[in-house]
Amino acid sequence: MNRSIPQPSSRSAKWLILALVSIGTLMSTLDASIVAVAMPTLTAAFRTTVSTSQWFVLAYTSVATVLLLTFGKLGDLLGRRRLYVSGILAFTAGSLVCGLSVSALMLILARGFQAVGASMIMSSGPALVTEAFPPEERGKSLGFIGSAVAFGLLAGPLAGGVIIQYLSWHWMFFINVPIGLALAALLATRVSGLDESRGGRLDTAGAGLMALALAALLAGLMRGQHSGWLSHTTIGLLLAALALGAAFVVVERRTVDPVLRLSLFRHRDFAIGAISGWANYAASMPVAVFIPFYLQLTLGYDPRRVGLVLAFGPLTLALVAPLAGCLSDRIGPRLLTFAGLSIAAAGLLSLRTLDAGSSMVDVVWRLVLASLGSAIFVSPNSSSVMGSVTREELGVAAGVVALARNLGMVCGIALAGSIITTVERGFTATGEIGRGPAFGQLAFLAGLRAALLVCAGIALAGALLSSLRVRPNGGDRVV
Repeated sequence: MNRSIPQPSSRSAKWLILALVSIGTLMSTLDASIVAVAMPTLTAAFRTTVSTSQWFVLAYTSVATVLLLTFGKLGDLLGRRRLYVSGILAFTAGSLVCGLSVSALMLILARGFQAVGASMIMSSGPALVTEAFPPEERGKSLGFIGSAVAFGLLAGPLAGGVIIQYLSWHWMFFINVPIGLALAALLATRVSGLDESRGGRLDTAGAGLMALALAALLAGLMRGQHSGWLSHTTIGLLLAALALGAAFVVVERRTVDPVLRLSLFRHRDFAIGAISGWANYAASMPVAVFIPFYLQLTLGYDPRRVGLVLAFGPLTLALVAPLAGCLSDRIGPRLLTFAGLSIAAAGLLSLRTLDAGSSMVDVVWRLVLASLGSAIFVSPNSSSVMGSVTREELGVAAGVVALARNLGMVCGIALAGSIITTVERGFTATGEIGRGPAFGQLAFLAGLRAALLVCAGIALAGALLSSLRVRPNGGDRVV
């Protein structure tokens, strides 16, 4: 497929676009995780319950996930730079209201509005960069975006802890305001030539069904974690998601200009890229969520030391992802994606060998190994997906990449959390956990090891799937 992509008016502008999109992507993904560390502070500040305060996080992740495909399509229809600038402004306005919130309800609603802007950013950013760079530099450019995504997701708790300790929770949101305004101004005044739109109307029926299906799926996954996977509510939500998803497929097949052209999944690289992308985040995200509990409960680390240990993961991703992107421009994504997920699986298996006597070095090199695998995988995989579609569908492709990432994170955390809880209940049933704190730590460690084994299996399955990609210079492309 020969794609002719309109370049920015100035050749040097592509690097400005990459820098601005990377910063915007970092901001939007950082805010998905930065609030987690402030949950106790926010719960106390608003005098609310833990069950209510969890919506400070869930409102953001849920709304952003549900709207990704819709905004990806809108970017294709209306122009991606225009949508990205609108997303930055919406995200900035939402951040301001978050920082000014005087009640839990106000913060939850503001987080939802902030997520609308984040969804615009996540779905249009990679498409904007892909459009600005020539195909032979696609992997390199998307490597920086991959670094921003990974760094934002994994560094959020560390940044949140620093802000909470030295400033106040308000500044987790206020810091976005000047950065967001500067990004929007630069994109609006310094970048041109990337607002080509092809017109048309949004498939509102398909967009609505997809949003409802994703909302039901997310609600089912969250409910399953807390109420059990066999509860009537959980089963009902998951069945509703399945029914709505089936209705979405039927509608999209009959629509002239659908939100998601289902024939895209007939292309091997697109389908494999979406599924293996899900596998990468489903396997890796539980590490960022549950390893801190091991560090605190089992090894007795204080929060600052936990943050220091966890920082090695984002640092590895930030350094390696652009290099992997550059290499994928030369040799293609097939070998790198297979190797990346294979290394990630090895890193996850190595984490299973940690115990109560492990040193900081023991933990760090294992985290680096797991992060190295993800870093090698992310950029080539994104390049593979973005390179498998026509220019007119770059926004949809970017939306699929972001959707796979978000669903992978949610599914991975839900699965790992359920495994850990199940193992801990087993210890309770045998009476062992009642013998003292040491047995409670033993129960958690056993559950964590079981979860990491499953995560390693997911990563390995993704690696095997990635080995089936089209070879370099292959002819299996969407037209």
